[in-house]
Amino acid sequence: MDAQQTQSDAMLDEIIIRGRLAARKIADDLSYGLGAIQPQTHDATAEAELIDATLASIEPVAASELEFSACTDGRLPVKLADGGDVPVREQLVGADMVSAFYVAESLGERFYADPKAPVAERIADVAEFLSENGLLPSTHIACGAAGGFSAITENVVSFGRNPQYIERLKTLLPEDVYDNKLHDEMLKGNEARLKADAYAGLTPDIFVAAVKAVSGDHAVAELCDDGRGVHGHVEEAIVRIKVDGQALNPTALAEKTNGRQIFGVSDARMERLARLFSRGAEQDYRIAAMALEDFASSGHATLAKDLPTYVVSIAQ
Repeated sequence: MDAQQTQSDAMLDEIIIRGRLAARKIADDLSYGLGAIQPQTHDATAEAELIDATLASIEPVAASELEFSACTDGRLPVKLADGGDVPVREQLVGADMVSAFYVAESLGERFYADPKAPVAERIADVAEFLSENGLLPSTHIACGAAGGFSAITENVVSFGRNPQYIERLKTLLPEDVYDNKLHDEMLKGNEARLKADAYAGLTPDIFVAAVKAVSGDHAVAELCDDGRGVHGHVEEAIVRIKVDGQALNPTALAEKTNGRQIFGVSDARMERLARLFSRGAEQDYRIAAMALEDFASSGHATLAKDLPTYVVSIAQ
């Protein structure tokens, strides 16, 4: 950690600076989380070393890969469905495909011509919308966010009653975006869709099929299950990257840390998606931004528990 600079030893677990990047720890640690993915240790020095290595593993995304995205998944990549190596791409929970579908579901008739169409048709509509607007929907085989879409949707409702979770949303969303009344309406929408069995028959394969139809095999990755944890998941923290066009390289991180993992999220891409789905309407932007944050935070709290979250930005 000789390249690391800190404001003081006392602030080590809150602000870490490496080169031009700074990581700031937020107060929320997903203590209300439900998942089996948990830190291997709560040692502050080990955590700081992991975040320092994470900052050193954040890289520019190649111009040819900016249209594609990756899942928040911190496991090692194996290959793309077209046989190529898996490149560094901006990350979202479930990649653009699954996160964007949750946004569309939250917007309902504000987005869909027919919000009650079969789930596979709605997913295909979202994939086409992304493609028409310069983003190539992407996914990976056996994506947990895809397979757990209904569970995450349900958990957004239960987490949404937790004041600590709401503070997390306010902390991570752009300033003045969170709207309590509108968010409550979104939670009621979740409950209504679940009651109507809107996700009957939904499987990860439906997302894969929609991605392949629009983006081809280059947009579908395979990740490694090395026998550790849950399907190889041993993520110890979450990093929210606010630097546009940069993303975490999980292979580089594993090499630096003997196989340690981080959940990565590209906040700048979330903002782009929210603006895209808003189509210029302020309320639609608020819905889209809050939906993306709900799916990110609730997705992680569904999969994990007790994970610290760091916001990464350009060091001042």
